[in-house]
Order: sequence, then structure tokens, then C-alpha cells
Amino acid sequence: MKEWFDSLEERERNLLLMLGGVLIIAVLYFAIYQPLTNKLTLAKEGVAREQQLLSWVEKNATKLALLRANSGVSANANGGSLEQIINSTARRYQLTINRIQPQSNKLQVSLDSASFVTLLQWIQELQLSSGMVIEIANFRPLAAPGLVKTRLVVSK
Repeated sequence: MKEWFDSLEERERNLLLMLGGVLIIAVLYFAIYQPLTNKLTLAKEGVAREQQLLSWVEKNATKLALLRANSGVSANANGGSLEQIINSTARRYQLTINRIQPQSNKLQVSLDSASFVTLLQWIQELQLSSGMVIEIANFRPLAAPGLVKTRLVVSK
């Protein structure tokens, strides 16, 4: 290979060296720089979406705090067991409960995907109309704006 390269005229060797340099720069650009900048752009967009969702959840968390402060105002007017009341009210709000797990005189309720606003309305009804107490409420935002994964611990 070296013999072949040395047998070329000086002009051809310089042209090949420049072509090699251009190829190296092109490979570095298309194989390293461009994918990194694309991923950086996607990451920045993801962070912006997550920050927007976080601010939305923080804004609506105040509503939840107000609902907690006003909880327990009226007695249970619906009758029935704790689980029956939770199931019937959840159906009314078109919420899908994924799991209900009894814990002594409490229930742990899990919802995998629900609208945060609808959950707040449902919690308000549980507290004000049914006299239930939400002891623990964990909300984890999902990829879609306004949807959360939820775990509640509810008692009478």
C-alpha cells in the first residue's frame, strides 16, 4: 500500500490526503457530533415537558391540600362498606381501580392511570359526602400531561 501511495504523483497524494481528512471529519460529524446533539435536543425537550407537568401538578396540589383541610365534614350518607363506597364512587367518576388491599380498618387503593383533576373531585366526594379520611395520597406523574399513577390509603 505504501509503495502504491509513493508511486503516485505529489498532486494525487495531496488530493488523497485531503480526501482522507474530509472523510475523517465527516465520520466524526455524522457518527458522533450529530447523534449527540440530537439526543441533547430531545433531552432538553423532555426536561421542558417534565417541568411543565411538575408546575401543573404543584398548582393542582394546592386544591388537594384544600380538600384535605375540609375533610370529614359530613357523615357517611351512602351506607355500605368502605370498599363498596370506593368502588361505586370510582365508577361514577369513570376511574379504574387496579387494586384494593385491606389494611386493618383501612384500604389501600391503587390507580395506574387517572386524570389528576378527576381524582381530586373523587377524593372530595369521598371526604365530604362519605366522611372518609385520606390518610396517605401518593401521586406520580405519567408521560401524558394531566395523568397520574396514584396510591391512596383511605379510612372512615
